[in-house]
Amino acid sequence: MISAFLYWTIWLIAIVLLMISAISLLNLFTFVRVRRILDIEYQSPFISILVPARNEERGIRECIESLCNQVYPAYEVLVLNDDSTDSTKDILEELKVLYPDKLSIIDGTPLPSDWIGKSHACYQLSQKAKGEYILFTDADTIHSPYSLLSLLRTSGEYQADLLTAVPNQTLTSFWEHVMVPFMHVLYHGYLPNSLVYSTNDCRFSAANGQIMFFRYDAYHMIGGHASVQQSLVEDIDLAKNMKRNKGKVVLANAIDIVSCSMYSGFKEVFNGFSKNFYSGFSENILIFIFFLLHVFTAYIIPPILVLIGYLSEDQSLMIWGIVLTVLGMLIRLSSTIQFSFPLYHVILQPLSGLFAIIIACNSFLWSLPKHGRKWKGRIYTT
Repeated sequence: MISAFLYWTIWLIAIVLLMISAISLLNLFTFVRVRRILDIEYQSPFISILVPARNEERGIRECIESLCNQVYPAYEVLVLNDDSTDSTKDILEELKVLYPDKLSIIDGTPLPSDWIGKSHACYQLSQKAKGEYILFTDADTIHSPYSLLSLLRTSGEYQADLLTAVPNQTLTSFWEHVMVPFMHVLYHGYLPNSLVYSTNDCRFSAANGQIMFFRYDAYHMIGGHASVQQSLVEDIDLAKNMKRNKGKVVLANAIDIVSCSMYSGFKEVFNGFSKNFYSGFSENILIFIFFLLHVFTAYIIPPILVLIGYLSEDQSLMIWGIVLTVLGMLIRLSSTIQFSFPLYHVILQPLSGLFAIIIACNSFLWSLPKHGRKWKGRIYTT
């Protein structure tokens, strides 16, 4: 027999899941998509592609080769070697010989104490850029030959000051399948995509640092990466700054033109998301706790109810648990279809929620003064 408290709790969870399901369904049909463009436009503004690289030996060759083989007629590729300790610099020097007219290598300056590494690297790159448009992209991405054409066309269609996009994620390990697509659920289920580009309200901001395509004058208007020098979520903060300055931000699906191998294995997944998960909530402890409670009640409690109902032979509780679990999986299904993940990902939703909570708690611990966020051999205490 379900108690009155549990009954109303179940109804509350159901209402929340139905609301998120509605947003997910809306986004499934309205999410902006970067379509592959095959024809070169008559007017081709000069574009600077900017790649910060620190210890990227695993994928830097494929990334830069893809960028140096764009069909677009007027562009440059600038790569900043950010004090790499692996073979990144050697690989870049080899590539420079192969692409002398397209590729420029910059050796980064020492990291100041009041900067985060990626923002500092991007800032240095921006100082060398000559383009009317600038594309910041990560060193673990691979671009189709039509990437620049497609990004430019989509940016023009929406008159975007910042076009930021989600690439196709290449997943290899089990924990990548568990966690990386869960972050896409947040893009897809918790914010109507149209509100990103139709309003200047900073609360409706979203961005992905793997692809950030700016009009250079708009980037300069907001102060560039110098305005987010201490941010661990510089992509989101740049989007917020753009909106504060009445610029237009568009978040798009770019799986047709760019792929990304974000992390490899449990350790990279755990550390990579831990470094900035808490910062994604502007380090607001109340909102952070509320979100963790939401994830626990929405995605973890439902299968627990199924188990309790089964063991106690309470059919009503078991049926409610099944209904709530299925709703959570439908939210995952919409995101899975949008970003072309394997369909079996839907059954991972409860485990993804649990893993997200564990990572979030670790991210909070790393934010404490005596700890610090750790990434690529650096510790950030800001």
